[in-house]
Order: sequence, then structure tokens, then C-alpha cells
Amino acid sequence: MGQFKASVNFLGQPLINHVFERLKNQVDNIFINSNKLIPSLHVETKMIEDEISSYLGPLAGLQAGLRQIDCQWLQIAPCDTPFIPLDLTEKLISTSNNTDKPIIVPSVNDRLHPTLGLIHQSILPLLDQFLDSGKRGFIQFIKHVGYSSTPFADEKSFTNINSHDDLKKYEQN
Repeated sequence: MGQFKASVNFLGQPLINHVFERLKNQVDNIFINSNKLIPSLHVETKMIEDEISSYLGPLAGLQAGLRQIDCQWLQIAPCDTPFIPLDLTEKLISTSNNTDKPIIVPSVNDRLHPTLGLIHQSILPLLDQFLDSGKRGFIQFIKHVGYSSTPFADEKSFTNINSHDDLKKYEQN
């Protein structure tokens, strides 16, 4: 998209602001993770940088986030998902209460959305080992650790804005 995706304008505000607004009443604390700090973001919350300097993708962000929390569960969300369900965390927590799996991910029609998952802090050592071994796949990681899924009905809620065409499409709908 030619610029830092979190700051891309969507419906009059940066993409990250949409995510922030959708999550702020679902969780106690919000922080933004990036592979590098972005001083131009104007969201009033803590920013943390990946611990590993080379870009390792979303799992590096998860690792940094798990090191920051002082609670059992971390709700994650990418900056390019502006339609996150307003009951996402509530439903994922409900599932967590009925399973011993440390990762709870939303799904729509059996399609998993792991980058919008609820992650238990206990998986951090497994994540460290996974990344140290050179692996990077999010789906591969959740299958390795074990997960439960929570069904949702609306696929649009989990839409990623990945291109200028996506921006135009979803600004018109």
C-alpha cells in the first residue's frame, strides 16, 4: 500500500483507529505493537516494538505482547481489520472457560482467524522455542500448541484491508 498500513486513511481516520475503537470496550488495556516504533501514530496508548530486530511477522508481535502483559490472556488484532466484532473478546473468553486449550481463535465457516485470537500467557516459552527454530507460520504455531475455535457468522467482521482496491471496496459498502 506504499505506507505504514496502520496509518492508512479509511473512512476518514487511520485504520488503527478503527481497530482501537472496536476493542477499547472489550479489554482492560490496549497497546500497539510494531516491528518498529511509529512516532506519527496518534493513538493514545502504549507502543511496543518487536524484540527481534529482523521482521518475523505476527508471531514476533505476539511474543512482544506476551512479555508485556500482567494478566493471563492477551487479545490480539491486526491493524488492518476495521470491522472486528464488538463481542469478539467476550465470545472468545466464553470458549476459554470451556476448554483447556491456551489459544482461542475465531472462525467463520471453518476458516480460522488466528491473528484475532485470545492467547494465554503460558504459551510464551513454546513461542520462544518456535521462533528460535526458525518457524514463522501462525497456523502452524497454533496447531503445534493446541487451540479451540469460536464460531462467528459474519465474514466481513474479519476482513483485512490489504490493498487500495480493498479500501475502495469497503469504503463504498
